[in-house]
Order: sequence, then C-alpha cells, then structure tokens
Amino acid sequence: MNFWALMIKKDDMIISCVERIRSIIINFSPSFFWRKRQMRNITPVGVGKDIYIILNAPSLKTQDLSVLKGKETMFVNRGFMHPMYKDLQPAYHVFVDTKMLKGIWPVSWIGDILQMSPNTKILLPLSWSNIKFFKPYEKSIYWLNWNLPFYNLGVSGSCFSFAIQQKFEHIYFTGFDATGIGHEMIKTADSHFYGNDKELENKPTAQFAIDLLMHSRHLHDLNRLALYCKNHKIQITNITNGGLLDMFPKENILPILDDLKILIK
Repeated sequence: MNFWALMIKKDDMIISCVERIRSIIINFSPSFFWRKRQMRNITPVGVGKDIYIILNAPSLKTQDLSVLKGKETMFVNRGFMHPMYKDLQPAYHVFVDTKMLKGIWPVSWIGDILQMSPNTKILLPLSWSNIKFFKPYEKSIYWLNWNLPFYNLGVSGSCFSFAIQQKFEHIYFTGFDATGIGHEMIKTADSHFYGNDKELENKPTAQFAIDLLMHSRHLHDLNRLALYCKNHKIQITNITNGGLLDMFPKENILPILDDLKILIK
C-alpha cells in the first residue's frame, strides 16, 4: 500500500469513527428515538419500481427530461428551478445542507416546491425533526433515518441511501458531473444547470483547499458506493451526459437537446 492509499485509509477510519459517534447520539436521544422508530415502520415504497435521481450539474441543460414524465423522480436543492419540474411532479425532493438551518437557503423553498408539486415528499435529515420552522410542512416531510456507510457523499448520498433503503428495483441518476469545484475555481463555466450559487462566490483560497479535500473524499466514497452496489446486487446506472463518474455502469437513455433548444432554455 503506497503512502496516499494509506492516508485515505486513515481518513476512512477517522471519519467512520466520528460518524458512528454522531449516529449513536441520534439513535439514543429520546427526542429522536420515537421518530426513527416511526419511520422504520413504514413499508418500503420502491419495491418493483425504478427511480430517477436528478442532480443539478450543468450537463442537465443538455438532456430532455420530458421523457421522465409519469416516472418516479427525485430532485435536490435548487432543482425546483428546472423548467420541467412542475411537469414532472417529482415524488421526492431532498435537502440535507445546513445552509437551510442557517437561513442561507430559505425554508420557504419547501412551500414553493409544494405549490408547484403538492404531492412531493420532502426528504430531510432525522436530526432536523425537532426544528420548529419545519412544522408547517410536516405532513409532506419524510425524515431520513438510514445512511449508507460512506460519509462524504452529501445530498447525493442521501438520495442513494433512501433509494436503497426503500428497495427500488433500479436506481438511475443524472446531472452528476462531479466537476463543479473546477468550474467554481476557474470561473469559465457555470457549476450548476441554473448558474452558480451566489453564496459560494468570492471564496478564499483557504476554502478551496478544504473543498478540494472534500471533493477527493467524495470521489473516493463514490468508488466505494459502486463496489457496495455491485456486491449487494443493487442496480444503479449513471445516465448523466458526460461527467467524471466512470465507476458506475453508463447508459444514454435521455435524449440530448440540440444547441438551439439549450440556448432557449
């Protein structure tokens, strides 16, 4: 084992230990125990169904999502800004970023989503379940109560965890280029299909050093996820147009928009 492989292994052990401690605190907290038990008693909803996870990379602008109308879809974060969002009526929308707790992302986004798509289930971390400003939306919220054993996958990891927990037959994902950090650094292109996140503009170099480390961990854990799915016979397919993620089986099942349509969008 070379030096860098050893460093990655060391990080795996440290992060795993920290996450287990955090999980124990949540699992044995009286305020979360009954909620977790309640969520575990829900019958898995994905048996016999496929799910399409729609992430927010710039490549999403090149794909025609209209063919997913009537299918089980899941969006994340600012994904509700996609022009097809209302037509698709997503089954799920995921938020796990603490920007929502800090007020950087308004909680009113949940209301905006439910106005466009009233039957969408909002997936939020179990650890947020006692926060009062989510109470008005409680009937539409599913509290995420199980995570894959990989800790650097962010919102995509929550999507994959839910899809696997709910026993979906086949998991497809798109809009996952894994190149956003590069676009943020060199500012030659947008980091998302809707543009750039204004709250991330003017980052200092010190923050990029942290972000690059996190991105490295992210790619490492995506490789671990691909192996986990292979070993557990979980069908997961990357249908992104391009991108870095060659560790997953790839298919091109979404039509590519021509240049004129992309410009209009």
